[in-house]
This record gives sequence, C-alpha cells and structure tokens, in this order.
Amino acid sequence: MLARRRLLRFTLWTKPDYQPNWHHQVLAERLEAVGRGQLRRLIVSMPPQHGKSELVCRRWPAWLLGRRPETKIILCTHTATLAEAHSRDIQRIMESEAYRRLFPEVLLPRAERWNQPGRWKRTNEYWELPQGGYLRAAGVGGAITGLRFDVGVIDDPIKSRQEADSPVERDRLWEWFVSDFFTRRSRDATIVVVMTRWHRDDLVGRLLRAAESGRGEPWEVVELPALARPDQRHPADPRRPGQALWPAFLDEAALQQIERQDPRAFAGLYQQDPQEAEAVEWPPEYFGSWLWMERWPPPQVDMWTMAIDPSRGRQDMPGDYAAIVAAGVDRKRQLVYVDARLDRWTPEETIRQALQLWDQYRPHYVAIESNQYHGLMERLFERASAERFGLRAPVWPIQNTEPKLMRIRRIGPYLAHRELRFRDCPDTRLLVDQLQDFPLGRYDDGPDALEMALRLLQISLPAMPEATRMRWIAPEAVPLQRRK
Repeated sequence: MLARRRLLRFTLWTKPDYQPNWHHQVLAERLEAVGRGQLRRLIVSMPPQHGKSELVCRRWPAWLLGRRPETKIILCTHTATLAEAHSRDIQRIMESEAYRRLFPEVLLPRAERWNQPGRWKRTNEYWELPQGGYLRAAGVGGAITGLRFDVGVIDDPIKSRQEADSPVERDRLWEWFVSDFFTRRSRDATIVVVMTRWHRDDLVGRLLRAAESGRGEPWEVVELPALARPDQRHPADPRRPGQALWPAFLDEAALQQIERQDPRAFAGLYQQDPQEAEAVEWPPEYFGSWLWMERWPPPQVDMWTMAIDPSRGRQDMPGDYAAIVAAGVDRKRQLVYVDARLDRWTPEETIRQALQLWDQYRPHYVAIESNQYHGLMERLFERASAERFGLRAPVWPIQNTEPKLMRIRRIGPYLAHRELRFRDCPDTRLLVDQLQDFPLGRYDDGPDALEMALRLLQISLPAMPEATRMRWIAPEAVPLQRRK
C-alpha cells in the first residue's frame, strides 16, 4: 500500500480531512529522505500554523515507527507540556483503526501491561514498543540522560520574543543542544530542527554559521516564507514574489494585515528573515557576495595597518573575543582589504597570534587599545616583536574615549560604498557576522578592531583626497599619539 511508503499518503490515510498544499509535499519528501537515511541533518523554517508540526511531530514519528519499530526517537519542544501533547497525539494515531490496518505488526502495549515489572513502559513522556523502539518527549533543557536517539526532533525551542532577544536564553539553548541533546545521538542518527525564526543568533543561525565556518556539520534547509521573496527561493517553490505560501489558509491580504500589525514579528516568524526583523544598524544589501575574496593575498596594497582589541577589559562581557584585524588599502581602486583573527585567547596567546599576522603583512603601524591592561599589551607586543624579528613593531596606543557604538558606526560608509573586501576564512566570516548583528549582537570585538585599523589607515594616508578622509573620520576623532 502506498501509504506505507509515502508520508503524505500516510497522513491522508490517517487524517482524511487533511488538506495538503504543495509545500507539504516538499516537506514530506525531505522527511522521507531523512527516514531512509539519505539525509542526516534537516532544518525546516516555515511560518506558524502552516502544517510543519503536524507532519514533523505527529505523522512522521508514527510513520517511522510503523516502518521501523526499533527506531529510538527523542522529541523536544520549548516546554515539556507541548512535547508530551505531541507524544499523546502519536499514540492516538498508532492506536487508530487506520494505522492498525496499515501496520498490524506494530502495537502499543495494552493497558493491562503498562508499567508492570518486566513489561514495557508507557507514559506521556516516555513509551516503548516491544520491537525495541521508543519515544521520549521532553522540554528543551529537560533531562534526556540515559537515553540515545536514532531520530532527534527539535520543534520550536524558543517560545517567545523575550526569550529570542535574550543572549542568556540563546546561550542556554545552544549549550543544551551541544552538551545534552547532541551527545545522545547514535552513530548514524538523524536530526530535524523545526523553527520559525526570531533572531539571527538563534539555534538555526548558529548551526548554519558553524557549518559555513567548517566547525559544524552541513545542514539542508527547507526555508519557505509566507510571502515569496525575490532574493531567496527554494528550488521547489513555484511562486512569484509576493504570493502566499498557503492561500487556502492565509492569503496575501491576510498576511499583509499581520505585517502591518507587527512588522518585526512578521519578518522573523512569517518571512524567516530575522535580520530584517531586528533593528540592526545596516541593511542586508550592505553584505553582498562582493565582500568576499577567495584569492588571497590581494593583487595591490599600498599600505597595511593592524589593530588589536585584546578584550578582557573592564566593560567586556564574559566570553568576549580577542580580535586582531589587518587592513590594507589599494588607493587606485579605493578598496580596503581585511584579514582577521578572532578567538577567546589569553593575553599571551593574543600576542602570539598578533605576531603571526604582523609577520605576514608587516603593517606600517599597529594600533592597540590602551584602555585595557594600562599599556601592558603595547609593551609586551613591542618586546615580543623585537625578540622574535630583531626589530620593534611600530605600536600606536589608542585611548578610546568615545562610545563604542559611535565608533563602530563609522564603518557604515565603507559598507555602503562597497569599499571593503574580506579574506574568505572562518575568522573574517565571524567578524562580518558581528557587523550584521550590530548593535544587537552580544559580541562586537571584531568590528571594534576593524574600526581602529581603518582609523589608523586613514590618519596615516595624508595623500588620500580630503573628501574621502573626512567622510569617514569625524572631526572629534581621538588623535593617535605614538609611544615615546
């Protein structure tokens, strides 16, 4: 029977009033690929109430257990209450007459055998099948120790905008995913994450950035906004820009009404575009593909500068990055090339990394923020460069007295005029991520160091046209004074 092999046909078999749209077919096919082991990591980003939980959290687990009753499943949502509700729904599906006709060999334990010694356990939060499979339903952050999963499902782990806007809550969710959930996977486990997007730094954002940087696993993404966007479209999306995803449920007029009521929530939850949803400093069009240079070093550089933000200052947050940024200018093309190193280093390791970058580019000047460590970093760097290379690096201590917000905003004209080019590597990707999140992001160490390198570059190039220099340097900019 086709319902045994195809998820959408199974859904119609067990829920005859189900009204599928084309996007349900797209989702069902990717879930089938996960069930066959052809796809190991899947992210689903769709608007609320558009059928993703019905397929992912109810019909798909029941269908999987019918086909492979030895499968071990852990299903997590933002609260244990919601996860247990999904668990009850799955049990109801598996006890239905339609399911028993389809998978007669897969039976939940009968009531008289529940929870007896030597028998199979069956509760809302955990139940077992005689063939060895089970389902554990838990809230995000809840205990899942002692169990492992072949299939892991995370559905909407963030329950509110307040949680999404909280760096503490985002860090808590990430720590739970990395240290608790991810460690419970079996060798060939598959994971499905279902989210509507609230924030660029949410779980999906971090998973995708980790994959792009090479520090995480690759994920396939099924991203379907409520109104088709012209910039990003799924290959199976047949819509023209502006058309609704599921007109039978919410047409264009209804979606536009929702957008007028709360544009930010609509951008994130319905359009899966949390960057637009946030009050970030610079628009997405400032961060196009032109930023990245796969070929490195640049063809022509007239002058290099370097800036070090050692972090660990009085106003820095726990876990802040140390940032080292090299900036080189090509005056003919009016481009600035940027390389960077960002990590959570000790002061000694920061000096070692800075020496490596200095040796690579031999910048004319090195700016070090002297607000931190009371000048110690400048002295350490000068002495280390003399010991290693036989000459002292030209260090320029910078005493930053203006607010960081105002200083980093000076990078805006360079982004607007497409004058920055970044080396395509994980550290500069992290720097650009921090620029895109500014000023809402938790970390801004990379942009802070970039601003110092650019400031030093501009001050050190008197031959540059005055209009170009003054467009970027504010008259009240703090002058640099070289160490005597």
